[in-house]
Amino acid sequence: MVTLRDALAAAVGHHQAGRLDAARPLYHSILRSQPGHPDALHLLGVLESQSGRPGAALPLLRRAVALLPGDADFLGNLARTLRAAGQPDEAARAFARTAALDPTDVQAAFTLGSLRLERGDAAGAAAAFAQALARRPDFAEARINCANALSALGRPKDAARLRRQAVALAPAHPDALHNAAVSALADAGLDRPLSHARRLDPELVERAVGALAYALAADPQHGAAADALLGAALALVQAGQAPPWLLDRAARTALTVLRRNPRDTRAAAVVAYRFYRRGRTDLASRFMRRIARRFTAAEVTADFELRLWSMVRAGRWALDGLPDADTLLGAFPPLELLAEPPAGSGPLLAVSCDDGYYRRFATGLLDSVEAQAGSVAVHVHVVNPSPETLADLARRRERLPLGTSREEVDFTGWDDHRRTTYYACIRFLRWHQLMTRWGRPLLHLDADCTLAGSLDTLAASLERADTGLLRDARWRGPTREITVCFAAFQPTPRGRAFLALTAAYIGAFLRERRGFWMLDQAAPFAVLDALQRQEESLRVRWFDVLDFPWVRFIGEK
Repeated sequence: MVTLRDALAAAVGHHQAGRLDAARPLYHSILRSQPGHPDALHLLGVLESQSGRPGAALPLLRRAVALLPGDADFLGNLARTLRAAGQPDEAARAFARTAALDPTDVQAAFTLGSLRLERGDAAGAAAAFAQALARRPDFAEARINCANALSALGRPKDAARLRRQAVALAPAHPDALHNAAVSALADAGLDRPLSHARRLDPELVERAVGALAYALAADPQHGAAADALLGAALALVQAGQAPPWLLDRAARTALTVLRRNPRDTRAAAVVAYRFYRRGRTDLASRFMRRIARRFTAAEVTADFELRLWSMVRAGRWALDGLPDADTLLGAFPPLELLAEPPAGSGPLLAVSCDDGYYRRFATGLLDSVEAQAGSVAVHVHVVNPSPETLADLARRRERLPLGTSREEVDFTGWDDHRRTTYYACIRFLRWHQLMTRWGRPLLHLDADCTLAGSLDTLAASLERADTGLLRDARWRGPTREITVCFAAFQPTPRGRAFLALTAAYIGAFLRERRGFWMLDQAAPFAVLDALQRQEESLRVRWFDVLDFPWVRFIGEK
């Protein structure tokens, strides 16, 4: 006669051998004879969980635990099944009871820590990982996760120590290497918002990127390490602190990422910036246009890098098909000239803004112009000026050689981004109009700055040039290399043509509602790039944006 003991032994034998279909009916037969048999309930629950049926497993495991609440194995299997069933809160409670019943169960403590970390309980997670490490000091992954918990608790030094220990325990473990790199990135200062005014230690940056490179060498598909490398590269590009070797390394990783996910725009941007740094913005532009075809227009608008690169048309043929600037003027409100500047052929300081910017900044700029008492006349163009602004300009004409103009724009239905882009960009079409009208040099200046000295010497330095431009030599990208907080346009044939092409480039984008912030800087870059590739001999007087003694710029440049 077959006893329950014999039936259970036979069921366990089939179960251990992987013959689940043979074990299942034996467990059921035992439970028909003895519905409260704890081992049969527990093992059948484990079998159903292994079969991918947590819904069938959980009632069995709960009944088994209710019968033997002090059995750590029963509790541990219930906890694992709860986690597989997508019930993390109950699973965490079950793992906590398991770890308390059996402190030697390292895996239970580790899983408890992971669940707590996922739920944002960094302190509880650190305690659970510490319990696992007390029993198994060589558990590299527990050190990695404990370091993450300590980092979340604001203990970066303790986290860095654990990450170094994890790398020592598992020198080829990609997670250990990635987490060590996270500490190195924090040491370098890349864990905080980065600006080009805050210089990083290049040795610390190199150490951090090296750690990420080691992680990717151990596992080329390590998503977190690749993401960290791409993020570091883009942050350093935007801050003007990306050395060429870093972009080379990041671009290789970016190509691997793009093969896995062709819609990863950060990876695509890294590749484009590498082309740009090598003097091939034409290739970068074509590459990003090809990437952009994978997205809707709304998605392009919403993505920072796609939005920037959508405005860059570089290369010898970039200006082909560009409308004439004068034909584009009809798409915009008319320029209304309120007061002519004093007659003459000398340079005009040209300032354009909206009414709000006039009251916030331009009044300070005009005060500084008045204080310098130089010989340069001024022209101010205002979009939708208020009566108060017009009155202020009229009063200033009594003290300054000042001309004024305005335009009235209906911004109904425009969002803030489109409106501020218009303010920043329309001025170049207006300068083209005024250059055509007066034929005299224009010294364009942002409204939010003040003069630091007379502009006479600046004007004199431009006498043999067609245009004067501010360059940011930190290779921050084609929308940042030429900064138009200042630009000079001379009434020479090539100077007029450069301004007309820049105005046409901007006008074409604005007319089609594809212009975004920084279009005013993308335009002169693209025009100059095309002219240089066509071997047009435009005479450019370059100035350094970080060393421009005539003007005090407000904010970072």
